[in-house]
Amino acid sequence: MAKNKLLLVDGNSVAFRAFYALHGSLENFKNPSGLHTNAIYAFNLMFENVMEKENPTHVLVAFDAGKTTFRNEMYEEYKGGRAKTPGELNEQLPYIRELINGLGISYYELKNYEADDIIGTLASQVDKNQFDVTVLTGDRDLTQLATNNIKVAITKKGVSDTEDYTPEHIAEKYDGLEPKQIIDMKGLAGDASDNIPGVTKVGDKTAIKLLNEYGSVEKIYQHIDDMKQSKMKDNLINNKDTALLSKKLATINTSAPVDISIDSLKYEGSHLEKLIPFYKEMNFRSFLDNLDVNEENNDLDDILFEVVNEPTEDMFTDDMALHVEMLGENYHVEDIVGVAWGNDEKIYVTNSESIFSNEAFKSWLLDKKVKKEFIMPKAPK
Repeated sequence: MAKNKLLLVDGNSVAFRAFYALHGSLENFKNPSGLHTNAIYAFNLMFENVMEKENPTHVLVAFDAGKTTFRNEMYEEYKGGRAKTPGELNEQLPYIRELINGLGISYYELKNYEADDIIGTLASQVDKNQFDVTVLTGDRDLTQLATNNIKVAITKKGVSDTEDYTPEHIAEKYDGLEPKQIIDMKGLAGDASDNIPGVTKVGDKTAIKLLNEYGSVEKIYQHIDDMKQSKMKDNLINNKDTALLSKKLATINTSAPVDISIDSLKYEGSHLEKLIPFYKEMNFRSFLDNLDVNEENNDLDDILFEVVNEPTEDMFTDDMALHVEMLGENYHVEDIVGVAWGNDEKIYVTNSESIFSNEAFKSWLLDKKVKKEFIMPKAPK
């Protein structure tokens, strides 16, 4: 019997990589309302690529719940000094979650924990006899999770290239280290991206050499008296507490209180009723074409519409929607190219500027007793 496959996606990390993968074309990726869409577009591409490559049966995207976690209680400066998230990326993050919903995927966050901890907990707790696991991330911290049934795919430059970290690949890349020793390496060498201090003057190469000889941070200190006198030995002695703390900070919590069942993550396919209008809103024509959906055969009833030049009073009733169409990005200053109003039964359309001087239209528009819904472009969040 074929095993199931669980795909766990590091949402924040992949969104960050997606943003910078197409950062050079930032101003070319905007939807009609002016929202930047490069991260959303690249995230979709990355997701399509990994879905095609891995063909998972179960999928979850994990997000960080906030800027502070239990690690900040251990070390206040954890992840301190990081640059502020660019506004052009920040405005896209809510829409990436909307995209994930449309793709038929669940997403999850947990207060006081990082996405890494959610991923580590689920990856470690699934039945190894029933599941293989793939983790998609741009963060090498997660390589500590690699086992015979857990593969960590690290995104590289661009949107399609990944580097797969398995125990064998880690041993090759880090001169014989095991995945669990990644946290010891960070305990010694630190990690500037997360502001993990490590031991003074100890880099990756020195850390790997020490770990190949002693096995772990703790065992190094058990044999510290056996080492020859050197500046490195002095630094190790002086930074013992820092090394042990750094290892704790780098260790992914695989027992986080994650309240989500693996069964609920079963992938059943995209929700086209959400995905199609989302792609249209983002102006993602290529993704729409890839869906190969014949909209004439969807479940929506045909809606009658009429193009008019001179609206009359009988065309305006209670509980109608009004839409004003503009082709430019800034709806505050762009010219109006069309106006539509109507309900589920019929829609009226005009591109005549005289609509705004039409007495029937003005009377309906100004009547506060008549219920109207105004369809406006979605402003960036």
